[in-house]
Amino acid sequence: MMGNAALAAVDKMRGALAAAAAKLLNEDIDQLVFEDGAIVGAGGRVSIAEAVIGAEAAQGTLSFSGDYKPDVEYGDYKGSGVGPSPAYSYTACAVEVEVDPVTGIVKPTDVWIAHDIGRAINQKSVEGQIEGGVSMGLGEAMMEEMAFTRTGLLRNVGLLDYKTPTVNETPDIHIYLVEDEDENGPFGAKEVGQGPLLPVIPAFANAVYDAIGVRFDEVPITPDKVLKAMESGAKRVGPRKVIDFEFPEPIRVEVPKDAAS
Repeated sequence: MMGNAALAAVDKMRGALAAAAAKLLNEDIDQLVFEDGAIVGAGGRVSIAEAVIGAEAAQGTLSFSGDYKPDVEYGDYKGSGVGPSPAYSYTACAVEVEVDPVTGIVKPTDVWIAHDIGRAINQKSVEGQIEGGVSMGLGEAMMEEMAFTRTGLLRNVGLLDYKTPTVNETPDIHIYLVEDEDENGPFGAKEVGQGPLLPVIPAFANAVYDAIGVRFDEVPITPDKVLKAMESGAKRVGPRKVIDFEFPEPIRVEVPKDAAS
């Protein structure tokens, strides 16, 4: 949605530069073509830099805004006011963990994640976003928690006490980009912000269940909770009232040791 809004702003900028180039070349604006860092007409060419100078001389600092509204009806539900997206991404994730039965520490060793990006306009940026989403998901699954005193005061008010993953807790992340361009996205692209985070948490919890046979209905899954569950023989840990849901058996996939990331 932001990408389409950015494109709307860029179109306005493009128009201003074309108008300046048309004046400099003394040509019809409809006959101009943008190519190779310049604006080209039948009688010559103007560099983008020259067009910027001409446009700023005519109208001052070049600043444009854009907006975008999906061409769909709003739903009658909480959050619908922001407008639904016209192009949804999809993500699949698998997590491998090691559980220490003595300390209760759960260590993720590998994460495999495939994200439907639509089109990766900047592949390195997309991969960085996915790695960030994985890190945030693991943080929520393993350690991030707001702890309060009995009087309602927040105990961990700073990053010294509010724990987040560091490079030491980050496993190998194997990223697979699925490109299937969507006509509603900018240049066919779809989001890569929140999407890669979401499946990491249930994948982590499923991996813990596969390792020790305990379902955790709450996060973070901390060492003390793991030890308590293993010592008590509990099969499910979490709030007393949860949705009655029967989890299917986990799908186990053998991953070749030499699998490419």
